[in-house]
Formats: sequence, structure tokens, C-alpha cells
Amino acid sequence: MNPADIQCALKKVRTSQADIARQCQVSKVTVGYVVAGITTSRRIATAISTATGLPLDTLWPGKYPGDGSVVLEPVTLGDAA
Repeated sequence: MNPADIQCALKKVRTSQADIARQCQVSKVTVGYVVAGITTSRRIATAISTATGLPLDTLWPGKYPGDGSVVLEPVTLGDAA
């Protein structure tokens, strides 16, 4: 999405870049840079994604690969026969 689309998505859910900045405890400029794609911040991008309900890959295709979660397989401890 382009920055205007991301801003529009935030407005649709009655959230602003300033709200995201306060939530993440960063400046409004920093949030603006992430929205514009000038810099990256998974934490800020995730806050925007959560607020809008849109996945990171929809907001910034290819910029944040994966969803950031780690899946651990269970390990059984015992005899190695």
C-alpha cells in the first residue's frame, strides 16, 4: 500500500499516527517515516497492523517477511535409543 492508503486505513478505524506514536512511545515523525517506508520498525508496523486489522504484508509488501512469530516444536526428553 502507499502511505496515503495506510493513513486512510488508520482514519477508518479512528486512529491517527499520533495515537500510534503515543502507544509506541516514539515521535510522530518516526511513525511517519515508517508509514512512508523511509525507515523500518517492526514494533511500529505491528502497532499499525493491529490498529487497522491489516497484515504487515498487505501494508508493506515484502518489507517485513514473516509474521515475527516463532513456532517451537515440542521436544521429548528421554532415552536416545
